[in-house]
Amino acid sequence: MKRYIKKGALSLAMLCSMALTVSCEKDFGDINDPWENKQYTVELPPLYNSIVSTMTETGRPIASSFLYQATQLAANYAASGYRLDNQVGGTWENYYFALVDYRKAIDLIDADPRSAKMTNIRAMLQTLIALKTLRTTTLYGDMPYKDAGKSIYGSAYFRPVYDKQADIFTAALADLKQAVDGFSTSSDQVSLGEYETLLKNDIPTWIKFANSIRLRYAMVMRGKNPAAADAIIAEALTKPLLEADKYVGIEAALVPGSQIDRAGNYRGNSYVRMGSTMWRAMSSTDAEDGTGIYDLRTKIFFEPNSAGKWKPYPQNPPTGTVAETGNGGADDPYAEMRLTKWASGGTYNYSPLNFYYVADKTFPDLILAGSEISFLKAEIYNKGIGGVTANPATAKQFYEEGITASVQFWHKLANGSAVWVVNKPAASPDPAALKAMLTNPAVAYSATPAEALTQIYKQNWIALFHQPFDAWVLQRRTGNATPNTPLAPTSESLNLNRLVYPSGEVTSNFDNWKAVTGGTDDRSVKPWFMP
Repeated sequence: MKRYIKKGALSLAMLCSMALTVSCEKDFGDINDPWENKQYTVELPPLYNSIVSTMTETGRPIASSFLYQATQLAANYAASGYRLDNQVGGTWENYYFALVDYRKAIDLIDADPRSAKMTNIRAMLQTLIALKTLRTTTLYGDMPYKDAGKSIYGSAYFRPVYDKQADIFTAALADLKQAVDGFSTSSDQVSLGEYETLLKNDIPTWIKFANSIRLRYAMVMRGKNPAAADAIIAEALTKPLLEADKYVGIEAALVPGSQIDRAGNYRGNSYVRMGSTMWRAMSSTDAEDGTGIYDLRTKIFFEPNSAGKWKPYPQNPPTGTVAETGNGGADDPYAEMRLTKWASGGTYNYSPLNFYYVADKTFPDLILAGSEISFLKAEIYNKGIGGVTANPATAKQFYEEGITASVQFWHKLANGSAVWVVNKPAASPDPAALKAMLTNPAVAYSATPAEALTQIYKQNWIALFHQPFDAWVLQRRTGNATPNTPLAPTSESLNLNRLVYPSGEVTSNFDNWKAVTGGTDDRSVKPWFMP
């Protein structure tokens, strides 16, 4: 899968800082006249790169301890040592720090005499903040937006009111449309030059990225506002979209000193194993030797237990389920010692996530994969929405395209891992094996539209394994139409429909928080977009 990646954004953000009182030593004017020799307290390059740096994944303990179980991408064999309300603050703050930077960046553009030729920079910023806005509201629900991030303008904005999620969707999607339409290939556009660290000033790809994000979130809101969503979907389909074999993401390996260490989120207070729901979505039998496995991503995402057997942990464990042996020392399948000694000598009864998938620090943070766009197109043509006539043949084409792109992406990524040694997959899947997967009865596109739609959701869900927050949105916006098993009444993820607001928000913005929650922050309350 071809990739579009950020290079150096985090390091530049650390050098320039997110603070509004610090400026880069190398002025933006060094690249683009007439700013040469001008001095600014705040400049566009560090503001832009600060926003880019916030696109990295946050809230990883939420994913490993709650969302794997909620989405059933994996299972938790014991109650997490993390409290959900203690983990939600980082994601919330990540968004609002970026929003402040965005407000200031737009002010700088508006005040510049060359603002008419800065439409590309404006559109880049609009794309990123609209995406972050939509991501954040799908996590929490209603939230401060219209007046948020404006504390730089005075005390009147210190305690912003909460906007309705429906209104936030409308505003953010409008910003994305403005961004798509605002990008220009004209040679007189002011450029960020080397400071454009996400897509390296590739304007055609920026257009595809912004338009694809617009399509994704139009699909998210369609169940609640089909008329508005269908208009957006119809327009998005007429404009360039991200190809199946490409993705936009943060490539940590190319940012010195900022590799993404996910391993800690699988040790200590996190008890993640392959779950029975995912196992049954990837294997036709429960054969412990793995002979029933038909999905070519299974052995990349997961591995056998310490006895070499494929054994999922029940998503809803019945009475008498054999307990897992523990989560420490040699019994921990995610222990770092396995980098040098694959068989740790310990015992773990259930199949863990593949150690190398957990341990590799170079795997990118995916912002958007082209395979997801293929599945969205398959869904559109399956249903016949957005001005499109239902077409099973076209839906099947995009369905198989999405599966193929996802399988190829993970083979290439795993094969390129420097730490992956044992059972390293080939750089690309065997064509015969891929054909066998696509024609397997559990995967082959059904002639019955309702069954085919279930298959589309299932394969999109599997492809989002590396993006549990996005998989959670898919699960919720489809009304749990992704693969699932009813969870036990004691499950920590039962009725998890939204993240609660962080305690800091309750303290600093109590009256507005109380107005939207009634004084009780209930995670089972469905956000507006949910059916």
